[in-house]
Amino acid sequence: MKKIMIIATGWVCFLVLALIIYVGWPWISLFAGIHSLPNPTRPSITYGEFPFQLEYELDGKRMIIEDILICEFDGFGTDEGRGKYRKWKQRLASGSKGENDSSFPNAIVISRDGRFTTESGIRAEQLLEQYHIKLLSWNASQPITNNFSGELSRRAEN
Repeated sequence: MKKIMIIATGWVCFLVLALIIYVGWPWISLFAGIHSLPNPTRPSITYGEFPFQLEYELDGKRMIIEDILICEFDGFGTDEGRGKYRKWKQRLASGSKGENDSSFPNAIVISRDGRFTTESGIRAEQLLEQYHIKLLSWNASQPITNNFSGELSRRAEN
């Protein structure tokens, strides 16, 4: 009887282990594959300040937001969709919270419900209809042209 219990326990352990490997193997392979990739080349410009001005009308009252978006290189990150990528920290010089989005005249609605935050795009017409906000202008500084160490020499080799 003891021998049968040991064999049954062994089979159950084997089946559980096989199931874990079957389910987990694709994720383990993906994790190992992404982390074995080389990091992208480091940008030569790692800091930038981008002034902007947003003009809008809220319930008939004209409002202007002027600030500076500050971007700093923050190393490298990984995920399943992009592999390894360059990370950037973004903050506003005023200390206010906000993100840069160049989808003007449309906007992004950010909803917070306790622990969960959702973002969704909203057309300018909907923004006016639902929130009585009319986007008038979006003036932002020009983007920079960055260089990445090693990238030019690799292109020359190909």
